[in-house]
Amino acid sequence: MLKAIQWILAFLVLVACNEAGNYVAHETGMPVPGTVIGILILLLALTALRRVPDALQSTSVFLLTHLNLFYVPAGVGVMGYLALVARDLWPIVITMFASTFLATIAAALAFQWVLRLTGKEDPASEGET
Repeated sequence: MLKAIQWILAFLVLVACNEAGNYVAHETGMPVPGTVIGILILLLALTALRRVPDALQSTSVFLLTHLNLFYVPAGVGVMGYLALVARDLWPIVITMFASTFLATIAAALAFQWVLRLTGKEDPASEGET
């Protein structure tokens, strides 16, 4: 019973951070999703605490382990708008491929920039002489 209460409280902490982030995003008009701000609030709180409470860690691990269940509502939403998705399928597919390509390029450029910034060699060229 005590473990269930700890899990519920840990889940409420996660929800509270999310809602606080949504509130901050809404009130300030920041162009950042409230969920991201909520994660930053949680990060700041855990940094100040200097540890992750056991109940919060076990609840987070449980949620991440069962993350695929969170895709069910999205799948149901897609099924509800299947005609709309079918009508706009090609723009959706092109946008998905283009954004994936651009994100990959951006990640590669950021990786190279960090390597240069830190003065480390490119791991791909370590074997070359």
